[in-house]
Amino acid sequence: MSQQRQISRQDRPIESEAADQLDRGPFVDSLVRALAVDELNDKGELVAREATGYIVGLTGRWGLGKSSVLNLLARKLGSMDHVIVAVFNPWLFKGRDELVSGFFNALRGAMGRSRAEVAHGLVESLNRYWESIDIAGRGVAGVVDLYGGSGAATTIWKKLGSGLRSFLGKRKSRTPNEERRALEQKIAGAKCAVVVLIDELDRVEDDEVRAVAQLVKAIGDIKGMSYLVAYDPDRVVQALGRGVGDDRRKSGEHYLEKIIQHPIPLRPLFAKDTKALLEASLADHGVTLEAPRDDNQRALIDHLTDVIKTPREVKRLVGAFSVLEQAVRGEICSYDVLGYCWILTKSPAVRDQIAAHIDDLVRDPSSKLMMERIVRKINKEANPDIVSILGEQAAAQKRTLELLFPHFVEAFDADGDADADGGERLSRRRNLVRMLYLGNPPDTMRRTELEKLWSNPDLAELEAALRRLMDEGRLASAMDRLDDLLPSLPERGDRTFWVALSRIFYRRSDWLAGPDTVRALADDAALTLYRLGLRDPKRAPRLQIAINALVADGDLVLVPWIMRKHLFAHGLTTHSQGPRGNEVLSMQETKDLLTQELPRYCQAVLNGTALKRLPNLESVYVIANAGHWDEEMRASFTAQLDSLKAISTFAALLVPPGFGASRASLDELFHADDVQARIETLVANTGMPADPWLAESLRRLQGILAGQGTDD
Repeated sequence: MSQQRQISRQDRPIESEAADQLDRGPFVDSLVRALAVDELNDKGELVAREATGYIVGLTGRWGLGKSSVLNLLARKLGSMDHVIVAVFNPWLFKGRDELVSGFFNALRGAMGRSRAEVAHGLVESLNRYWESIDIAGRGVAGVVDLYGGSGAATTIWKKLGSGLRSFLGKRKSRTPNEERRALEQKIAGAKCAVVVLIDELDRVEDDEVRAVAQLVKAIGDIKGMSYLVAYDPDRVVQALGRGVGDDRRKSGEHYLEKIIQHPIPLRPLFAKDTKALLEASLADHGVTLEAPRDDNQRALIDHLTDVIKTPREVKRLVGAFSVLEQAVRGEICSYDVLGYCWILTKSPAVRDQIAAHIDDLVRDPSSKLMMERIVRKINKEANPDIVSILGEQAAAQKRTLELLFPHFVEAFDADGDADADGGERLSRRRNLVRMLYLGNPPDTMRRTELEKLWSNPDLAELEAALRRLMDEGRLASAMDRLDDLLPSLPERGDRTFWVALSRIFYRRSDWLAGPDTVRALADDAALTLYRLGLRDPKRAPRLQIAINALVADGDLVLVPWIMRKHLFAHGLTTHSQGPRGNEVLSMQETKDLLTQELPRYCQAVLNGTALKRLPNLESVYVIANAGHWDEEMRASFTAQLDSLKAISTFAALLVPPGFGASRASLDELFHADDVQARIETLVANTGMPADPWLAESLRRLQGILAGQGTDD
């Protein structure tokens, strides 16, 4: 790995033009002209340079790239003839004595390194000036008082005098003023511009900010020297000011005005800058971010592009993303991971609050919390917003959080399938848990327990064990753990585990009596099996083994879900506009599976199994999406919706809160006018279902059939 790439991965300023993604070259050239002027002979040849004598301030917020500009400027100046450039970073020193000695040593070192032979004589003149101040016994206070400080500094450098005297030997002492004039003459004779670059003034303590300011003010008008000082003006103004509040700000601004002659603000990042930095930083870390494929992803990247204000924020964001995205690649939407990393880098305390309120944030919470949401809606009570859940520390990240958990800003019953994103959004419980813990959350099933289940060859025993887990409310945790461990589990379990799991998802009663969490569990199981082959093509045969075992057992839950994904992946539906990708089975394998299974799915619809026993309508969707839903099935389905229990169950399966449909699509499945009239009669005679979940689902179905959408 190149040194430049290592630096770009770290939170460090750039050091070369090759790493400059913001095209700052012209700006650096302008700074060069502000600090030094060329002297040409009659032939137009460069014979000398002279410092402008300006004290220029390069201003900008922390992380905006001031140090990067100084590095580029130092490199540019250092490559020029007749220029001596000294770089001083006060952050490397502590206390006034160290600061001033560090400053003069930086200047001495630059003069000593200069390629101009006459410049070496400057070192002795600088040392004599330095020694004269010490011998005078007045330290920095002497410099400041001599050149306009009015006694503001304290006496320092006492300990430096003996070393300098040993270096210089005995000689006739001259006053600081005399030595200063001698230094100026030496600089003029050297025909060199002396430029001092001072970086990170805003990162030292208040007293040290004042010490550096006094130092620059005291010697800043030495002829032949220019200064560029980089700082955050808000921070430095506060350090230089006196008093409190507005008085402190005003006094600090007045102090700064006396020191800095030409403040030049570093321009802010524009949207194209942020995008360029993101792309470059992602490339440096060896990760990619695919082009946005939907409105949610576009909205999130546009938002991040807008809120990112500094290159440092880009580096910190991509640094976190490069680690976490790799840990959850193929499982969680990469744009959601990027948004989550923004939260981590800007407001890390919010992460702990997210972990403490998982069910409050996700689309698929516990049945109890989902019921509370429904009751609030029925009572026309406002749901809490995300800041009220996570606390005031989340206020600064409210928009990012709303994009990650969109149901806080979307209508609770927004038209659209909550699973249309393929189950990869962070707003799904299992994904949020995985993102938060990157391993095992506190209530996760132990590996040994899951391995014992997986390796059980007795189908009846395995089914009973899984059913117990579901009844105890532990199956969701088992599914989360299974998704982690599945690639490492032996293939032999594919022939039994998925069959047993599919069996427990069938309803044991004809009609739903209340909220049902089985649908979400079934969807998670199918997604886990599907991802086994999607993540690693080498494991695709395992998916086919599981499908064969499920088909042989008469599965109507998991295989239809996987088949529908593949119908859309290959563009084989009546709604497709070409292949979408993300397939495991080939197109021919998908067509063969459809041909094989379609008769069974049609029979399940006609005999009532699809409506009375299945936790989802995937088999119905496969038939309809593939264009095989005929009038016989339409008439049969209409006839089956003959009671309030049947219609409420269908409504809860089709359009529970968070899901939507159109009247036209429903009319393809059944005679919409007949069912609409039937609902009105049944509700008039017996009232709405007592259970709020079923009542809300039925109300939504009524609204769709009445052409009112799902928001009334």
